[in-house]
Amino acid sequence: MMLAPYVAVGQTLGSVVGAAFLTHGASGIFQAWMMGLAIFSLVGIFVVVWPCEKSSKFEADGEAMSAKAILRDFRPPRHAPDFYYALVGRTLMMGGYWMITTYQLCIAQDYIYAGDPHAIDKAAAIIATMGVITLVVSLIAAVAAGPITDRIGRRKLPVALASCLFAVGAAMPLLFRSPMGMYLFAAIAGLGYGVYNAIDQALNVAVLPNPKEAGKDLGILNLANTLSTVIGTMMTSIVVSIAKSAMHASGTPAAAYAWVFVVAIVIVLIAAAFIMRIRNVK
Repeated sequence: MMLAPYVAVGQTLGSVVGAAFLTHGASGIFQAWMMGLAIFSLVGIFVVVWPCEKSSKFEADGEAMSAKAILRDFRPPRHAPDFYYALVGRTLMMGGYWMITTYQLCIAQDYIYAGDPHAIDKAAAIIATMGVITLVVSLIAAVAAGPITDRIGRRKLPVALASCLFAVGAAMPLLFRSPMGMYLFAAIAGLGYGVYNAIDQALNVAVLPNPKEAGKDLGILNLANTLSTVIGTMMTSIVVSIAKSAMHASGTPAAAYAWVFVVAIVIVLIAAAFIMRIRNVK
């Protein structure tokens, strides 16, 4: 759990750096891609070289590899409703997160600064400021949330409340269609997301049905990270397309992104409801 909170910090730091590159146009985007490529390569080499683990062949209870054993190892857990509530809850929560975060630049351009001739430059400035705000609140969440929940001995309720806090933050641009609305989103939703990341991994470990298959089951739970990115991106595209069709607009109307916030809020609240259905974890 010690490392889980810093996932949000790393993502936010990436947003801050990426927003800085946006101000340089196409060349900045290319430079950002190259920087990302270099960082991923270096981290990959580091992870391969540094952690020296004992080979599994020396384990006394090792099992010979066979097609049957491999298929059994990849079988999802059965009779584990809490596990699947956590899986669906995280998938929906992260889907709502990515619905907004992936399209932040478009939201700033076409929703906050709709019709402004300098929308692109102003949008990049908003994203950079939002990144700094989210970085600060994510650090606060990373430092504070984990120890607090360890002390009170609760996982389920704080995770659900963090989802609700994100939903409150997502409502800010609806109430205040201005840069301030986006800054409030960054602060409130960013804090909720930071708290969520700080605690959710511990909740995931707590709902594992079989400690001996923890690696496989955590891998299934972590599918939520990939699935949610796809789901969130698709949902925003669908919502925007429906809004454009309903309004018979050739471009993207500002109201389309208002509906994106509404749908994201609903999805995140449903995620909180799934988390609260978990029975065997406080």
